[in-house]
Amino acid sequence: MTLTNLPNVLLREGFNPDSYRVYGGLGANERYVLDVGPAGWEVYYCDLRGMKDGLRVFQTEGEACAYFLELLRRDPTTRRQQ
Repeated sequence: MTLTNLPNVLLREGFNPDSYRVYGGLGANERYVLDVGPAGWEVYYCDLRGMKDGLRVFQTEGEACAYFLELLRRDPTTRRQQ
């Protein structure tokens, strides 16, 4: 999986766009974030204070995308309200 097809998967699976941010975490309070940092691909939860909670760094885009999607799938609050 890549950033090219990740947005389609997120849309198809019904994730609330307010629960995540792809391409940068600036101002992404209380969202899961996927971004590219100086050490590699970063996946984390941006808390209320803007801190990177649970930061994991990956060397490949595919690993980061897969982990990001796994985090969203495990958190029931990321789904759209029906």
